[in-house]
Amino acid sequence: MSNDRAEASTKLVVEILRSIEEFRSLEFEWRALEQHSEFPFSSFDWNISWWMQLREDKLGVKDSLSLRTIRTVEGKLIAVAPMLVSRRPSVGPICVRQLQFFGADPNITELRGLVALPEWRAVAYRALVEHALAHTEDWDSMMLSGITPDVELGAVESSPDFKWLYEITDHELQLPDSWEAFRAKLSRNIKESLRKCYNSLKRDKLDFRLVVAETPQQVVPALARFFELHAARASLADTVHHWNVFRAPEAQRFLIHVCHRFAERGCLRIFQLVVGGEVVAARIGFIAGGTLYLYYSGYDPAFAKYSVMTTTVAEAIRYAIEHGFARVNLSTGSDVSKTRWSPSSRPTRAAMLHSPSMRSKLTHRVYLHALSAIGTSSALRRATTFLTRRSIPPALL
Repeated sequence: MSNDRAEASTKLVVEILRSIEEFRSLEFEWRALEQHSEFPFSSFDWNISWWMQLREDKLGVKDSLSLRTIRTVEGKLIAVAPMLVSRRPSVGPICVRQLQFFGADPNITELRGLVALPEWRAVAYRALVEHALAHTEDWDSMMLSGITPDVELGAVESSPDFKWLYEITDHELQLPDSWEAFRAKLSRNIKESLRKCYNSLKRDKLDFRLVVAETPQQVVPALARFFELHAARASLADTVHHWNVFRAPEAQRFLIHVCHRFAERGCLRIFQLVVGGEVVAARIGFIAGGTLYLYYSGYDPAFAKYSVMTTTVAEAIRYAIEHGFARVNLSTGSDVSKTRWSPSSRPTRAAMLHSPSMRSKLTHRVYLHALSAIGTSSALRRATTFLTRRSIPPALL
């Protein structure tokens, strides 16, 4: 990081907001920031829905709101860090307190991190870390996410309390003016795959059509079928395994809530492939900053031989081109269902920062020792369940 940028971070003002009233008061300014993001997870709607539906308040885990706003000295909001402090367990003298971004869930929030004006992102991340290190009284470890390669955190990266953890990659398609132009640039393999998808339905005299749910009134019935198809896909044993991410009732309530909010602003598209009058495949799409972000999907295993999921994605891309979208994001992960479209790939990093305070170090050691001392696997499982978020399906424990 240049000296100019380092100096700029010291001139920013970071404030912690701890009440829902302060959270809601940010909506107007937050929406101005999210216009510069291509991800639904950066939106005010996603974050307010997450806090309302997925925050924890039980004996094993309790979340406390710890939003951070980052402003210039003149008062201009240049970034929001939607953060919370998770305390495990929620009672007792010995606990671990982790400061982290909203989205502490297994894959529901695919990308977490700072919501910022693009030109301020790198400096805002540095200011966030510097402020956290100057105020360690309410956290023991800090989980940082969404750090792009251009972001340098400075001297903290060489600290023994800091550790890079992993990368998450999302995949984006830049769209031309026509479906024909897009198709012409595809590899021969995906072209042949698309031909087989469409021809197999025609060969068996099966007509299909794409139905797009986008209004608030269409959300509940469309998601009811989506949940069925998503679970059916997860139940398959003879193919690439997919988790039923929305198995937990809390996860389903969250998705219904957030889809309603996006639909009210005209930013929801649930793509449904209808064959013989029945929805056999579905994929959820969110609109963010001129990008159509394709979220989770599901399909009827009885129609697997027709590759209906590939057809649904192709039709969603065609829809995006015809409706003037600049980009389609195929979401995170590097499986062949994404890479086969030859998208551009963009990595973001996650890191863990431990508080330098003696209290935090001692508490963390005692907590880990207590977990390792549990004698039986069944006891460990019960302890893990006790300390785990409700939205995590049992299969992921």
